[in-house]
Amino acid sequence: MRDCHDDPTTLAPRRQSGGERGPRTTATPKAFVDAAFEREELTALYRITWARVALVAAIVLWISTNYGPMEAWDSVLLTSLFGVVGLVQYRLTARHRDWRWIPYLFVVLDWALLALILLAPGRTYPAEWPWPMVLRLTNFLYFFPFIALAALTYSPGAMLWAGIAACLTWSAGTLVILGQPGSITGTWRTGATGETDAALLDLYLNPRFVDLDAWAVTVFTTLLVSGILSLAVRRSRQLVYEQAAAARARTNLARYVGPRLADTLAEADEPMGAVRRQDVAVLFADMRGFTALAERRSPEEIIGLLRAFHGRMAEAVFAHGGTLDKFIGDGLMATFGTPTPGPSDANDALACARAMLRDLDGWNAERRARGEAPIGAGIGLHHGPAVLGDIGGAERFEFAVVGDTVNVASRLERLTRELDCRLVVGDALVRQLRAEGAAPDLAAGLVHLEPRALRGRGGRTGIWVLKEG
Repeated sequence: MRDCHDDPTTLAPRRQSGGERGPRTTATPKAFVDAAFEREELTALYRITWARVALVAAIVLWISTNYGPMEAWDSVLLTSLFGVVGLVQYRLTARHRDWRWIPYLFVVLDWALLALILLAPGRTYPAEWPWPMVLRLTNFLYFFPFIALAALTYSPGAMLWAGIAACLTWSAGTLVILGQPGSITGTWRTGATGETDAALLDLYLNPRFVDLDAWAVTVFTTLLVSGILSLAVRRSRQLVYEQAAAARARTNLARYVGPRLADTLAEADEPMGAVRRQDVAVLFADMRGFTALAERRSPEEIIGLLRAFHGRMAEAVFAHGGTLDKFIGDGLMATFGTPTPGPSDANDALACARAMLRDLDGWNAERRARGEAPIGAGIGLHHGPAVLGDIGGAERFEFAVVGDTVNVASRLERLTRELDCRLVVGDALVRQLRAEGAAPDLAAGLVHLEPRALRGRGGRTGIWVLKEG
């Protein structure tokens, strides 16, 4: 039997498995919220059911003690049935969550039992009184707590139906009473023409008179309250949907720009600030041999390969506090120290590059085990001043990092092919590592080479390469 303590993860999307990871597949915010409401509905029903059982037990004990079990057996039976109906509803709902009609049916059964207890002849008033006198009492007020409990279903339809069913049940009981011999039908405000106020008062005070005005007010008020509660439940669900959608949007944004930048975008009115110049660390990573690989693969396989490569590289960027600037074909650009600089931007950039290479080695081990060719990559790192700001038009903006530092990092990545290595680091980043107090093992394996001239840039740039193996 499935109960209210079912594992919520059974309703969550499953992560893809396999060698090359595709895009994450996630359910819509509405689907997640509906699943959460479904679990909470069953939890609430579980609590209400046992509260009802405890209440029924207390009432049965009270009736049996005060009137004796033999004298009040019918009251004990009806009250006990009220508890049994709740247990049956919970069991059916727990077993068959897809049976959406269950709460609608059982609310009718509840109201029928409640109306029988409240309207049956001689139960809530002296037995010698005429039956229509029961409608003069305020018994209908007992329906309202149960109508309010329907809000815990978190279903606008079920909430509204609770009020409608209560009105239908009470109306049916009223019609039965009206059909009894001797009952007077009509309204005291619309007596026969020429009747005096005293005659109308006599009509109203007649113990067999059924006041249809009072019935109309009861039905109207109940429907009005039920409608308001239904709208409140609907609005509450809508607010949760909107919050879930906002959380989903933030999560999706973080997949593109990184969690830190996503938080900045979400929390500030002007998240990127004014156009400015500041020091940043820039990383370029590029897949090697992609053109040759693409020639032998289908379009679907090419996209799958790019997703697998980009996904691994982006995860490393985010794990080290970087910002994913953009994907560039089979490569990517990331920055560290944007939108605000940190105390270890150069350290984070180099640690990210090393993590990328380790992840790439692990991926290639999996590929070799499947008989597939390994994937090569080159990474360039540099540190220095860059211009930061929003670019674009009125409808769409993009946060851009531009300047000589970006160009140098791109050239260093291309230099990995010429130097037959996987990582080339600019001398400025190594100096910044020392200024930040980098751990000795972080720069292990970096070897300084003679300054090189880079294409499109005057002068020479000091470089370091990672010697592996």
